[in-house]
Amino acid sequence: MFAGIVEGAGEVVEICKERQPYRLRIKTSLDLSDTTVGSSVAVEGVCLTVVEKKKHDLAFDVAPETLRCTTLGSLAKGARVNLERSLKLGDRIHGHFVFGHVDATARLVSRVSEGENAEKLTFSMPKGLRRYLVRKGSVSLAGVSLTVGIVTESSFGVYLVPHTLDVTTLSALKPGHKVNVEIDMLARYAVEVIAQ
Repeated sequence: MFAGIVEGAGEVVEICKERQPYRLRIKTSLDLSDTTVGSSVAVEGVCLTVVEKKKHDLAFDVAPETLRCTTLGSLAKGARVNLERSLKLGDRIHGHFVFGHVDATARLVSRVSEGENAEKLTFSMPKGLRRYLVRKGSVSLAGVSLTVGIVTESSFGVYLVPHTLDVTTLSALKPGHKVNVEIDMLARYAVEVIAQ
């Protein structure tokens, strides 16, 4: 389980598509001293298991289903990715509970400057997720815990502050790019209970 507070970025240094499952290797400057083989790491919001660790490299096996449902299948060597190690019992939770189980992808429709130091990003509404996305609710985009600012039938928007733009891959998104979306687990359960 994660909090959606990105700890840093990594760089894709190897993609081995010839093997099954697909092997992804990422180089990072994060302190990996307490990360071991078997640890969970969120990569662009996708919970992956470390299968190999070197000093500053982590390798992950990625299942075909994960490639179909997330943006990981479109990563290229040199791509920058958001990284977050799993929560430890007793840690503060600064974002919201994020499981790394991506529900869909959404395409960036527009990005607009909101004053000097903020931006509004508008995304296409993923099919079937409209009822889970509410104004002032939580959503994870590319593994980043964000507050939903606006919702329409066809889109939703979030607002980014400078720190988020500095630390995450969201700063490099251009209209047309896709991100992994995980709806808030509490919203999922609330909607499903009410629907029964």
